[in-house]
Amino acid sequence: MTYRQRANLILGLSFVCFIAIFFWWYTHDVSVWEELLFFVIQSALIGSIADWFAVTALFEKPLGFPYHTELLYRHRDRIIDGIARLISEKLLQPDMWKDKLYQISFMDKAVDWLRGPQGREKLRTGLYEVAQRAHQHIQRGETQTAIAGHLRMYLKRQPLVSFLEDRLVSLLEDPTSPMFQDLINLVRRVVNSEDFDKLLERLIIQWREESQHSSMSSITLTKVLGIVDTQRIAKDIKLGIVNWLDQWEHAEGEQREWLCRKVEILLYSMNGQLSFGVQNWQNEFVDALPIEQWLTDIEHSTKDYFMTGEQGREELKDLLEEQFIHYLEYCRSYPEIKEWLDEQIRRAFNVILEHEHSLIAVAVRDVLSGFDKNRFNQFLESKVGEDLAWIRINGAIVGASIGLCVFGVLKIYQFTLVPFLRGLFL
Repeated sequence: MTYRQRANLILGLSFVCFIAIFFWWYTHDVSVWEELLFFVIQSALIGSIADWFAVTALFEKPLGFPYHTELLYRHRDRIIDGIARLISEKLLQPDMWKDKLYQISFMDKAVDWLRGPQGREKLRTGLYEVAQRAHQHIQRGETQTAIAGHLRMYLKRQPLVSFLEDRLVSLLEDPTSPMFQDLINLVRRVVNSEDFDKLLERLIIQWREESQHSSMSSITLTKVLGIVDTQRIAKDIKLGIVNWLDQWEHAEGEQREWLCRKVEILLYSMNGQLSFGVQNWQNEFVDALPIEQWLTDIEHSTKDYFMTGEQGREELKDLLEEQFIHYLEYCRSYPEIKEWLDEQIRRAFNVILEHEHSLIAVAVRDVLSGFDKNRFNQFLESKVGEDLAWIRINGAIVGASIGLCVFGVLKIYQFTLVPFLRGLFL
C-alpha cells in the first residue's frame, strides 16, 4: 500500500467514524470518553480534509473550486525554468560530476539495465530495427558494392607490421608474459624439424656453388675438390642454434633485457622491407576476398527472418540479443577492455558536460514543456508524491492531537474554572 492510499484510507475511515459517532451522539446519552472520541475523530477529519484540499489544489481543482488551485500547472513555466536553471548551473558543474563519473562502471550499469525487463525489450526492439534497415539497404546492388569497397579500403589501411612489431616487443618486455618462452619454444620446434635440415643443406649447397668462382683459398679449394660435407655442416649449425636457444631459455635479468633489445632493433631495422612485402601481400589478399559474395549470402540467410512473420521476428531478436550480450560479457571479462570502454564513455560525457551542458538544460525544458496537464502532474507527483501523502497523514494526526488538547482544556475549564468563577462572583 502506498502512502497516498494510506492517506485516502485515513480520510475515509475518519469520515465513516465521524458519521457513526455523530449518529450515536444525538441518539444516546454519551459518557466523557465517548465525547472525547467524538472530539478527536472530528478533529482528525477536519485536519484530513484541510490537508487533502491543500495537496489536491497543487495539481487539480478540488471539488471544482477555481480559485488558487492547479497551482503547479498554472506556474509550470516558472517551474520548468527553475529546473532547467538548476540543471545547468548547479547539477552539471565540473567539480560535482567529474569525480562521480569515475565512481561508476558504465559497462556494469549497461549490462544490469539490459538484463532488466524494460532495458531488454528496448534492446531487442532497437537491434531488430537496425537489422531491418540494414537488410533493406543491403538488398541494393550499389549498396553492396559501396560496402565492399569501404571494407577493402579499411582492411588495406591496417598497419599490420607496426601492430605486430609493437605487440611483440611489448610482450617480450613484460616479465610476466610467457611470450619470451613461447618464442624460444617456437624457434626450437622450427629448428628441430626436418624441413629446417633440408633448408640448411640447400643453403650450404647454394653457397658452395656461388663460391666456386671466387678467389682461390683453402675453403674454395676444399669446395672445388668436393671435400665439404654439407650434412655435417648443417648438423653443426643446427646444434649450435639449439645450444644457443637452451642458453637463452634460462636467461634472466640483464641477459633477457639485452636479447629483447636486439630483437627490437632487428624488427625495427627490417620495418621498411617487411612493410613493403606485407603491404603487397595484404593488398592481394584483401582484393582476393569474396566480400560481395559474403554480403549476398548474408542477405539471403537473413531474408527468412523477415519473411516468416512474428516467429521470424522473435527468432532474429533472440539471435541478435544473444550475440550482443555475449559481446558485452566478453568485454566485461577482460578488465583492460572494460576499463578502456568505460574511459571512452567518461571522455564522451566530459566533452558533453563541459561544452554542451546548457543544451541538456534546453532539452529538459523542451521535454517538460511538451507535457500536457496529466503528464506534468504525474512527473511532479512521482518526485514528491510520498512526501505530500505524508503531509495528509500528518494533518490527520495533528488534527486529532489538537482535538485531544482542546477537549482537555474545555473539560478543565468546565469542571474547575466555571465552579470557581461562580463561587467567586455569586
